Amino acid sequence: MKKKLSSLIIFLICAMTCLNAVSIDARARGNAVLTSEDVSYAFSHNPAFLASSGFSLEIPLAARLYNASGMLKNDFIGNISDIASMDQERMVNGILDLLREFSGTMPLVSIEERIDITLFGLGASISASERVITTGGSVATNLSLDLSGTLSAGFAHEFRFDDDYTLSAGAILNLDYRMYTNPAGVETVVGILIDSEGYGDFRIYSGHAVSFDIGVNVTYPLGFSTAFTVRNLGSAYHMNDDEGNSFTLPNPVGIDTAVGWKGSWSFLSLDLEIGMRGWNRIRSYPDLLESLNAGASLGITKFIDINLGLDGGYPACGITLDFLCFEIAAAYYWQDFGVVYGLAPRDVLSLEVALSFE
Repeated sequence: MKKKLSSLIIFLICAMTCLNAVSIDARARGNAVLTSEDVSYAFSHNPAFLASSGFSLEIPLAARLYNASGMLKNDFIGNISDIASMDQERMVNGILDLLREFSGTMPLVSIEERIDITLFGLGASISASERVITTGGSVATNLSLDLSGTLSAGFAHEFRFDDDYTLSAGAILNLDYRMYTNPAGVETVVGILIDSEGYGDFRIYSGHAVSFDIGVNVTYPLGFSTAFTVRNLGSAYHMNDDEGNSFTLPNPVGIDTAVGWKGSWSFLSLDLEIGMRGWNRIRSYPDLLESLNAGASLGITKFIDINLGLDGGYPACGITLDFLCFEIAAAYYWQDFGVVYGLAPRDVLSLEVALSFE
């Protein structure tokens, strides 16, 4: 049991490191949005943005397909057809064929839902995500299910010194819950899907953590700004399994900083940022590369944003469309899932549809 628990702890640490939910358009900008002054990023990046809107309501739904190029080149439509056939042999072969290019620990697909509301600096959010995680590779691929939810509440205030200088500061309390299963073979998963066998091979682990995020954003003349945030101030994850065993998992503190610039001309606008995420955890040159991020967003009228970014050395791009109260964001980016940095980069294709009022 100790050996199984140790391997599971290692698995979850890897999964939690790469599975933090981030909005799609932020991903397209390389997560370089700490100075954006957009209330949409208040709960995911900088709590100071709670003060950037008198009222806002956002209800997004996002989906992500990981290792997209590898899956699409392996007869994606045919494999999906096999999986939907409910024939056990065809389902197993279809899943294994889709996962042929996977290795190590990384997500397969994820779906995320969220409701954010802010009013005069006060804000509340409830979010949930469902993910299928892969471990191993090729015919030895295992699958597990990871479910998480977060309830957040916070407050921010803007201090205006004159027309060119402002300081916004905010804090958010997060209550996180996570439930996941141990990895199981594809045959076992298919057996459960067709309600035939394998239920006993799954173990369920669940736990919670309480943390604070704090953030500051300062604007200067000529469109410049700086930001500083501290994330995950609080407890570790207190976990339990279905046999009554308990243990803790780290919820490491991250300190982020960024410098940004904004400009607008007629129907065009440009938002630039360069920053460092989690720089308090830098111990080596690869850590430094992972920490660096930069992004640009070109606004064309008020309805179209073209986004580009560089996140930990990997490129990102995307587009955001605003139409009345609807927002559609698409992003294509690369993310590293290797135990050693640079060992296992994989591409991610993502789409988000949101109902937004501000």
